[in-house]
Amino acid sequence: MSVSYREIRLKDNKRVTLEFDLNLNGKRRMFRPRITYVENPRTAAERQERKEKRQLADRMRARLEVDELYTTNMLDKGFQCNKDFVEYCKEFIDRKAPHCEMRTYRAMVEKLNTFNKGKKLLCSEITEEFLLLFKDYLNTTLNGSTPFNYFKKLKRIIKEATIAKHFKVDPSQHVKNLKGISTEKDVLTLEETILLSDTHCPNDDVKRAFLFSCLSGLRFCDVKALKWSNISRDNVLTIVQIKTKEKLVMPLHPNAVDLLGEREKLGESLVFNLPTHTGCLKILKKWTSEAEIDKHITWHCSRHTFATSLIFEEVGINTVSSLLGHKDLKQTQIYVRTAELSRTTAINKLPNILINNANRTNKQSRSNGK
Repeated sequence: MSVSYREIRLKDNKRVTLEFDLNLNGKRRMFRPRITYVENPRTAAERQERKEKRQLADRMRARLEVDELYTTNMLDKGFQCNKDFVEYCKEFIDRKAPHCEMRTYRAMVEKLNTFNKGKKLLCSEITEEFLLLFKDYLNTTLNGSTPFNYFKKLKRIIKEATIAKHFKVDPSQHVKNLKGISTEKDVLTLEETILLSDTHCPNDDVKRAFLFSCLSGLRFCDVKALKWSNISRDNVLTIVQIKTKEKLVMPLHPNAVDLLGEREKLGESLVFNLPTHTGCLKILKKWTSEAEIDKHITWHCSRHTFATSLIFEEVGINTVSSLLGHKDLKQTQIYVRTAELSRTTAINKLPNILINNANRTNKQSRSNGK
């Protein structure tokens, strides 16, 4: 077993990068960490940089030799550190990911693939340094709480892979995942919701289901799976939420009852016959465009609309949290912040009614100055 490295000249012909060559029992593996420096340093700073980068490479080589020896010993104990991690992610998603979170998991894996430039990624290549770089990549390419959610999903998969002996130790255990500040969420105003109701939609089930979500706050996965058996004769909704597994009981608004349509005799039949999530989004985009609503409206915006509408009507946060099926009030606070921002935006749209007074004041100031 041997570990060596060599200089590879970069395209600009001034800097070089290092390529490591690992040879374990006749099997070679090469990789390039992000270590670059000037090939022919001329200044003291360039010479110092080259010295420090070479020292870092020497430390990495020593550590890799120890790691490879340790890995060799661990093979006898059932460890399989050369598992294709992307392949394992796909297996995990199919086996364990909740149905309503599969899109997020797959989007995270796609981001990981892009970050790794589509190359094969072995579990043994995922180190704490790699994860820190990927975390920085997520924070610079995505907004709001999305980087946090993606990295949370990644840590969940790594934890499972560690249990399955694809990692010697969990490389993500010391990488903190702090939640960023969410961007303002798009919601529909009362006027926009009425406008949508009056606008033709290519799919009647999509129209009724989306407006029903605006009046009930149900997530897409829950409204798609909604059955007549979930709605009592006195119009009380009772479901176990797919995402949180929490039970939700809610009396329905009269308009929501009207949107249900005629009750089916078979209680196990679906209330809304909806296409896939992607299909619904395409229809929703065309529908909102027809209504001339200039906002990025996704299905989840119906849930935001429901929550902020309740807060606008000064419904207590505990009640709103209960109706949304939240486990923690911190989740509901997001909608409070969105409602407050919407109020500020609405106030700032009021016209300036003191234009004439301002002009008179300016004229008087100029006169006094003379």
